[in-house]
Amino acid sequence: NPDDYDRDEDFDGDYQEDEGALTLKTSDEELQMDFDLWGRYVPSGKENNKVKYLGPKSEGSRPSIAFTAEGPDGKPTWWIYDASGGECFYAETDSDIPPAKGWMKEYRDDPLPITLEGGAGSEGSSSKKTGTATKEKGRDRSRSPRQREACPW
Repeated sequence: NPDDYDRDEDFDGDYQEDEGALTLKTSDEELQMDFDLWGRYVPSGKENNKVKYLGPKSEGSRPSIAFTAEGPDGKPTWWIYDASGGECFYAETDSDIPPAKGWMKEYRDDPLPITLEGGAGSEGSSSKKTGTATKEKGRDRSRSPRQREACPW
């Protein structure tokens, strides 16, 4: 059905394209209910020399996954933003694509049960390509350089 085809003038690419697409999932029912982020993310342009991903449209906007080369902590970080640009989750890594696991939330010391599946070269690729998020135990997380509001949930 042509009406089901998800079009967006700001979207750089084809949302129906499979190459490089990621699926954001969680096994945590509370996270599923609290965040409107879950589903398919596809490449759409670049931000800070790495691919930016846009997710499923929600109330006219899209959540995104984007890279920050040098966050306030001076560490490379991938961020998951909600549809209004609020920071929801982060993973500190310099990988070419967002990591499959290791996603954190501000003021928590342990990784959340969040996974990103798929992506170009996700099977059998080097650790630089897929990355593994790292964390420092008990450290307060500073804000993303985007200067946007925190995820309201």
